[in-house]
Amino acid sequence: MLYHLYLESGPQRKKTMVHVLELPGCVVTGPTTEEAMARTPDIIREYLRLLQHHGEVIDAEIQLEVAQHITEGSWLGNGDPALLLPGDLEPLTIERREECLQLSQWIRQEMLAMVQSLSDEQWQEKPARGRTIRAILEHVFNAEYSYIRGFGKLEGMAGPGSVERKSRDEFLAWMEYVRTRENEKIRALTESERSEQTQHGQQIKTASKVMRRMLEHEWEHLMEIKVRLGYPL
Repeated sequence: MLYHLYLESGPQRKKTMVHVLELPGCVVTGPTTEEAMARTPDIIREYLRLLQHHGEVIDAEIQLEVAQHITEGSWLGNGDPALLLPGDLEPLTIERREECLQLSQWIRQEMLAMVQSLSDEQWQEKPARGRTIRAILEHVFNAEYSYIRGFGKLEGMAGPGSVERKSRDEFLAWMEYVRTRENEKIRALTESERSEQTQHGQQIKTASKVMRRMLEHEWEHLMEIKVRLGYPL
């Protein structure tokens, strides 16, 4: 399988994010372009392992080709919100929507499976570099809520900042409940809403682009948790 890579980094090739568009949501980050590229085969294998776990038949051979290296933008290497990649301006089809929602669920399941068996100490432990497991999950929750909020209000749903006083079990249950409501919101988008392009400052927003970034963001932080907990990649 030939994977076309879309790289974003500053002109000095420092912090870099690699987008693997043939694998929806699969991104690789690194402090430099060289390090991000070196990690890419292993991260692709992680993604393929996830697909295999859920019964998908995949081609295990990996070939890489850099399709584009973007070095102009405002937040490069972090998932620049102004970035437009192939497919972002296309209407979000029902088939693509369901594929993305299924992948998102698989990623979330793996993320929760890794953290639910942790002790309370591990849950709150602050490493020398980085953040606690809870802080990572709060970030994932808040970002996802903000993505969906762009499609309109989620009635009765409290977003960023609403989980700080919740216990661990309450927080995880709330994440799952809000995810269900978010999926309902995405499935309720009309054909027009799945096709429209709106301008927000320097950014063009489309449903396809939102779905791409939601998946990429959750995958990025699944990898962060794996590294944080010492899983081999």
